[in-house]
Amino acid sequence: MQHETPPLPGLSLQKAFLPPEAALVAVGTGAGRWTDAAVSGRRCFALPSSPPGLDAWCGPVGPRHIDWLILDGCGDALALLDGASDLLRLRRIDFLQFDESEAGSQLVTLYARLQADGYSLFRFTDRNLEFRGTPPEDGRGGTHMAVAPRHWNRLFARSQGMFRYKDLFPRHGILPRGIIHVGAHEGEEHANYKEAGADRVLFIEADPATFATLQARFAGHGDVICLNAAVSDRAGRARFSRMSSRQSSSLLEPTGHLAVYPHITVDEVIEVETRTLPDLLASNGLTPEGFNVLAIDAQGSECRILNGCGDLLAGFDAVVTEVSYAELYEGSGLAADVDDILFAHGFDRVAEISSYHHSWGDALYVRRPG
Repeated sequence: MQHETPPLPGLSLQKAFLPPEAALVAVGTGAGRWTDAAVSGRRCFALPSSPPGLDAWCGPVGPRHIDWLILDGCGDALALLDGASDLLRLRRIDFLQFDESEAGSQLVTLYARLQADGYSLFRFTDRNLEFRGTPPEDGRGGTHMAVAPRHWNRLFARSQGMFRYKDLFPRHGILPRGIIHVGAHEGEEHANYKEAGADRVLFIEADPATFATLQARFAGHGDVICLNAAVSDRAGRARFSRMSSRQSSSLLEPTGHLAVYPHITVDEVIEVETRTLPDLLASNGLTPEGFNVLAIDAQGSECRILNGCGDLLAGFDAVVTEVSYAELYEGSGLAADVDDILFAHGFDRVAEISSYHHSWGDALYVRRPG
């Protein structure tokens, strides 16, 4: 009589929660069975024995961001977390899965360590995902899963709302005097900014057609300035992909975006003039001191815009920007690349949210005290 091999615990959750191209890392003597069972297209890394530290392994060898980490026979789960302290602190591990037997007597300590970095803990038993504020003591065992906070709204609250600045800014000591928004589209964030207490808003939109709508919408608003410009890391000319959904238009050619959103296509490619943000402000007689928050929603151009800011970044108390966890546009920087730029300019990342899709979201960076 043949017996079916029981499905791997959590495998159905991987398929439900992750896009096919996401990175899966399995550590321990059972690592190979996870990579063997992975869906086609998944980037998989099997580490039969624990590396000296996942922090040291990621980047030079492995991915800088791990979508799903599995501990399966790793030996000392707590030691592995110690070696991944930077990844966890920066929430560059989206999902961390381990069986209760991996934790042994350290389950309480493991929970506390993960919760301190902002993760929510769940137990997967009897095909149910059970939220756990504290480790279970019922002796039922099961598979445990830590989930990074950016996924909470999409997966569990079933909410597609993004940041609400009225709540978010005060939580991190931000009092918005003025907000520069690069990639304004039609100014949909205006009410959100005003609710948060912003005195003035500078909307910058690259697409001339979309800008016409933006400008007409805010005609007569004394607190709003609208500029038609494509902000980048240098002055020049560039191709601009105008998409069928204008909010997806970009200075970069869409790649992964076409797979994630196949119903959104390139309508046409136009040529636009690019400017750096400091040059744009100066040429329009705008003093940077009037603005202390920078918002970027530029479909993959975040790193170019930030690199073009130079010393201007020193004047901002906060930067809120769209970030990508997979390449959606050709040559776009990923979330870790945005981290590199802003960390070097004295910012810390304090919040992330991905309400619509695993591959992208928004992140808030605030100036480091002192």
